[in-house]
Amino acid sequence: MVTLLALPFAALAQGQKKPAEAASIAQVEVQGAAKPGGNVVAVVHVKLEKDWHVQSNKPSEPNFFPTVLKLAPTAGVKSATVKYPEGKPEKVQGLAKPLSVYDGDFQISALLTLDAKAKLPLTIPATLSYQACQGATCRPPRNLKFDIAVGSEAKQK
Repeated sequence: MVTLLALPFAALAQGQKKPAEAASIAQVEVQGAAKPGGNVVAVVHVKLEKDWHVQSNKPSEPNFFPTVLKLAPTAGVKSATVKYPEGKPEKVQGLAKPLSVYDGDFQISALLTLDAKAKLPLTIPATLSYQACQGATCRPPRNLKFDIAVGSEAKQK
């Protein structure tokens, strides 16, 4: 594994919270030295409004909507491996089994392997899919779009 250093830049999200959104992207932090053929880690900081939760990436029931980070295929990025936090058990009245949820603030990381011919800076379009709930009452699933900027000269959004 490559030792990664935090760089003094962070990509800010285009997908800032809208009034009806229970989730927002607080920050996207890119860790490591971005160079062709190298690896960096993009850490997506998600903020949920008070008293809201989203299903974890591995919900307790198959029909529940998982939280998923999708990165669009981008020239210069060979592969991306997404790592999700463990869900927290939450007992909800009317449900027999606890939910596996994220609440408050949480982070999702993506290990990005850059192609040897990657032209930096580059921007990776990303989407966070989630369904926000308060107790057993849920809003329709949402897609929060934002960009991940890689490379010291990358435009911050």
